[in-house]
Formats: sequence, C-alpha cells, structure tokens
Amino acid sequence: MQETGTRAQEEEPEERPELANLRVRGRSVKTWVIGAGAVVLAISAAFGGLNKADAETPALTAGATVDAGQFAVIVDRMVAVKDLEPTFKPDPGGALLVAVTRLKVTDDLGTTPPSDLIRLIGVPGIKDTDPPLGVSTVDDNTTNPVLTPDVEQTIAFVWKLPKLSELPTEAKVTVQGYKHYDESILDHHEKWLPDAIAAEGTIKVKDNTKVVTK
Repeated sequence: MQETGTRAQEEEPEERPELANLRVRGRSVKTWVIGAGAVVLAISAAFGGLNKADAETPALTAGATVDAGQFAVIVDRMVAVKDLEPTFKPDPGGALLVAVTRLKVTDDLGTTPPSDLIRLIGVPGIKDTDPPLGVSTVDDNTTNPVLTPDVEQTIAFVWKLPKLSELPTEAKVTVQGYKHYDESILDHHEKWLPDAIAAEGTIKVKDNTKVVTK
C-alpha cells in the first residue's frame, strides 16, 4: 500500500531569501536601512542633537576668547540689575540677569546674535533651555543688532529673575558652537548650524540691583 500526500513524501522547507538579498525599488533592504540611519544622524547633528556638553568641553572663564565657529565670543561678566529701562523690565518683584559679552563675527556676512549662543544652566527661576528675554548692544541699547564682520561689539544677553530678594551669586554659562555647511541638508543653501558646545563654565554674578540704570 502506497502512502500519499505529506506522509508519503516529506517536502523540503521553502528557502527564504536573506534580508541582504531583498530589494526594494532596485536597492537592497540593507542599503535602505544604512541610508536611513545616516540621514537620521545627519539631521540630528545639524540641530546639535548629538553634540551635548561633556567632560571634554573647553572651560569658559570671564574675559577669555571662545572660538564658537561663526563667532569669537568673550563673556566679560554676569550682572544682576533691577531693570534696564526702557529696553528691558523685570516682572514685579523680580530682577534681570545679564551676560555682558564681546562678539565678533568670523564670517564675511553680518548677522544678528542667535538666541541660543549664550545659555544659563542651573540658575533658579531660569530653565536651562530658556532663551534670553532679549539681546541688545550695551552702548546704545539697540535690540537684535546686526553684527559687522570682524568688528567686536559689546552685547548684552538678558534674562528675567523671578525674585529680586533671591539673586544668584554665580551662574553656569554655555557658549554654543556653530559649524559652516557649504550646502545645508535642509535647503541646499550655505549656512551655519549649531554644533557642539564651544565652552562652559561658572561665572560669579555681580549684584548691581542698587545701581540706577536709567
């Protein structure tokens, strides 16, 4: 008696194609995966997503020049003031914290100081991600000034402090670095994009809240 069907003859399992041999739109799946990973890394790097401050970040000290790519940056001092009328005013009962800097554009095109160039870390009442309330020149209070290439200008970055009675004695400051791209992956134009943190350090805060600043 002859057995039929699967009992009579064992069928060999169907051979499955290797992942590397599968093709989508003429390209292997492996190539698509690698390509997608490269795009994610490139976009993340363009926004500074993979470039956090770490133990190797250069130390920031008051008065020292920092190479931030698009800018040469000097953080001269940190000052707490009661107000900077008529340009900047604190909330009732609060004060202002000012990073007084000297900036020089290293590019051949003038630009305004980016809001993320200077950030404060660990200051009570100010989130680490908070941009400044405003940016202005110190000599004539021009807000969001256009910096001239190779000309050093004194620029104030201003934040609000919630309580005049609780002023910080020091502040950790970071300087954002920028990298030049001949062709941006976002719009294929030449531009500067955030790179690694160029420097970070703690600077003492001078209390000038009793000084009239009008």
